[in-house]
Amino acid sequence: MSLNRRNPRRDLNERRIVAALEKAGAMVYRLSAPGLPDLLVGHRKRWLLLEVKGPRGKLEPLQHQFHLTAACLGLPCHVVSTEEQALEILK
Repeated sequence: MSLNRRNPRRDLNERRIVAALEKAGAMVYRLSAPGLPDLLVGHRKRWLLLEVKGPRGKLEPLQHQFHLTAACLGLPCHVVSTEEQALEILK
């Protein structure tokens, strides 16, 4: 049986952001379904959704729709492109 595994394209800065979050004590899971944010981050009894973009990156239509729907449910998604931005969201 063949498993069709999607090989998601990752932003070059994601590895550094994940390392900084983990160093700060967060649990980080990489997500890869279409439209979902890149990272599910657990820290201090809460879960955060982070979308990693390059300096000039923008949300794709499926991502934009997910962000809007999640925000309506009180689950904001954050877009980050640096370790500093990601760590600021942990605060």
